[in-house]
Amino acid sequence: MDTGKSLCRPSRWRTVGTYAKFLIPLVLVGCLIGCGDGVRMPTAEQRAAFDKATSMEPVVDMDQIERARLYVGPYRVTPGDVLEFTMPALLRAIRAAEVQAAQAPTRDDQPYICRVNTRGTITLPAVGEINVTGMSLAEIEEKAIEAYRQYVVLQPSVYVRVLEYRTAKVYITGAVKDPGVYTLRADQMTLVSLITEANGVSASGATAVRVIKSKDQNTTAGNTEPGRITDPGMNSTPPSIVLPVVGMNIPFRDVAIDEGDTVVVEPIHVPVFSVLGLVSQPGNFAYPPTVEYNLAQAIAFAGGLDRIADPRYVTIYRMGGDGSIVRIPFKLIEKDALTEALSTPIRPGDVVAVENTPRTRFNTTIHDLLRINTGIYLTGGDLWNRN
Repeated sequence: MDTGKSLCRPSRWRTVGTYAKFLIPLVLVGCLIGCGDGVRMPTAEQRAAFDKATSMEPVVDMDQIERARLYVGPYRVTPGDVLEFTMPALLRAIRAAEVQAAQAPTRDDQPYICRVNTRGTITLPAVGEINVTGMSLAEIEEKAIEAYRQYVVLQPSVYVRVLEYRTAKVYITGAVKDPGVYTLRADQMTLVSLITEANGVSASGATAVRVIKSKDQNTTAGNTEPGRITDPGMNSTPPSIVLPVVGMNIPFRDVAIDEGDTVVVEPIHVPVFSVLGLVSQPGNFAYPPTVEYNLAQAIAFAGGLDRIADPRYVTIYRMGGDGSIVRIPFKLIEKDALTEALSTPIRPGDVVAVENTPRTRFNTTIHDLLRINTGIYLTGGDLWNRN
C-alpha cells in the first residue's frame, strides 16, 4: 500500500509541472501584451455630438398651437344652428289682417323659429334675408332691431336664443377611458370637451395629445366660425397638432377642433435604460420621468462590475433625434482611483455596455485556468484515506 502511494504522488507532481510549463509562459505573454485594454478615447467633436444627442420625442409646434387656439368670447352663430326669436307679433305681421290681429290686447307673442342656412343667413318676416354667421346673439338682436326700425315708431324688443345647436362628429382614441365617436355641439368643439365626453384620460396617463385634422378642412381669411381664430396668412389647416401633457394629465392649452378631426391620446410608455456585459445582473431598468440617473447609479442597478474581469472602461450607446447611434467610451478607473466619468448623466434609452477588452479576457482566462487546476489537485482520497 505504501509503495502504491509513493508511486502515485510523483505522477501528480509531474502533472502539475506539465501545467506549469504552459501556464507560466502564458502569464508572461499576457503581462506583456494582454494587460492593456486597447480602448481609443473619443475626440472632443465626438463627445460634443454625444452630449447633443437626445431621445426621440413628439415634436411640438407652438405656432400650430397658437393658430388653433380656442376662442373664449361669446358664442357665435354658425350654419346649421336653429334660432328662436321672441319679439312682438306686430313685427311678424305681413298682411293687414295679421297686423290687426297683432294689435289685439289679448294676443300672446309667439316665438319665431328659423335655421341658419348654408350661406349663413336667416329670413325674418317683412325684413327678408340677413347675414348672421359669426355674429353673437347680442349682435343679431341689434341687427334685427335696426332692420325693423323703419317699420315701427318705437324701438321694438327682440330676444334671440339658440334653440338647437349644429352638431359635428369627432373621433378620439388612445389612452382615454371611453374611446369612440362623439357628437358635440358647435360650442363644445374643443379638445378638453371631447376628452371630458370620453370620461377623461385613463389611469395609466398620457404623454401627448395629437389632433389629426380632417383632410377636407380648410380655413380662409375672415372665417369667424365659433371656436377658431384664423390667421389671414393661412390657407390650409395644419395636418396635425401635438400638445404635451403636464400635471394631472391635462393638456397645457385647450384648442378648437373641427368636424371629422381625430384626437389620439398617446399612452405613457415607461422608458428604460439597459446595462449589459461585464456586470453582475445585466438587464433593462425603468427610468421614471421624475429622476435623473448617472453612470455610477446605472452600474449599481446591474449589481456592480464583474470582479473577476475587473473592467475599467464602459461604452454608452445613445440614439439621437435623427435615428443615428452615437457611442462614446468612458474610463472608469485610472491609477486605481475612480474617475469623474461615473457622474456622466444617463438618459432614457441609453445602453451601457461594459465590454470585454484584452485585459478583461486575460483576467478571466487566468481565473478559469487556476480554478481548473485546483480541481485536479484535490481528490476524495486525499481527504478521507488516512492510511
